[in-house]
Amino acid sequence: MKKTAGLLAAVILSAALILSACSARTPISADDFQKKAEAAGYKVTQDTSYGSDAKSLVASKSDSDTQITFAVFTDSTSAQQKYASLKKSLTVTGGESTVDADAYNKYTAENGEIYYTIIRMDNTLLDCKGTIAKKDEIDSFVKTVKY
Repeated sequence: MKKTAGLLAAVILSAALILSACSARTPISADDFQKKAEAAGYKVTQDTSYGSDAKSLVASKSDSDTQITFAVFTDSTSAQQKYASLKKSLTVTGGESTVDADAYNKYTAENGEIYYTIIRMDNTLLDCKGTIAKKDEIDSFVKTVKY
């Protein structure tokens, strides 16, 4: 009986470890971001607002106030610092949600009619801003890039 319980516990633990590895997120490259954004109807341009230690791109649509900035930093510390700076700079009136882990941070918030999503994964940063009316568009894009 003890052997069966021990074997069952080992099988359950192994399955949990295997399944948890399936949900691990992997950052995308700037090229992948550009391809996915253009496929979703965005125009992608180079951006220099994040400084010389980051390659950044901005995706926008002419018929939408939604703007999505993607940056690849030289290291995860720089990405973490930019994430914290962006998060701190926002004025928030509601709809706030935060997920923090070692290699992943996600912050969503609202300010009146503005909706923000900021996500850091390793050395990359995805910074989305749009109206509440375009929240589903932003959320859909975040799912598309698997952030």
